[in-house]
Amino acid sequence: MAGALVSLVWLLDRGTALVTLPSLWVAVLTGVFVRTRYPPSLHRFSNRWHTRISMFALIVAAMHAVTGSLDAVLLEAGIAPAPAYPNWFFLAGVGVGLLSLVATLVAVASFLAPWRFDNPSLVHALAYLGFAFGVVHAIAVGTDVVGLTERLALGSLVVVGGALALKIAVGVGTAVRGVAAR
Repeated sequence: MAGALVSLVWLLDRGTALVTLPSLWVAVLTGVFVRTRYPPSLHRFSNRWHTRISMFALIVAAMHAVTGSLDAVLLEAGIAPAPAYPNWFFLAGVGVGLLSLVATLVAVASFLAPWRFDNPSLVHALAYLGFAFGVVHAIAVGTDVVGLTERLALGSLVVVGGALALKIAVGVGTAVRGVAAR
């Protein structure tokens, strides 16, 4: 019975993790283009889907946090088998995952209660930090698929970084055009 519970928790933890990272990636990527009007097709898509995708990603991330915490408790109790890396590394990975969840929840709070923040858009930008912590967490603890996690995480950081660079370039270009028009 205990073996079945450990296996179920392990599968739910890994399954929710494998859905959480791409969901958060799409949520962050669409979030970049919500305020950026270029390219127009991505802006329209992002305006329509960003909140829905983000809610789904947050629900799956919460499920991962619960099952991951249960998996960590089972591991620390000696019921679940130890990972193939040192315990301190596992605990550091769990800590980074917690930082990811907290930063993401603060970003969500700035959207749900913007009147509580002086600059809700700046606070909402913590979603980028939460995503970065999530990627580090995936690389640190998500070593069940050796090599694949690192490649996917690096690729996702490159794409999100490129989108942020595009957002900054468009913002700077808009500001320059505004100053030149005066």
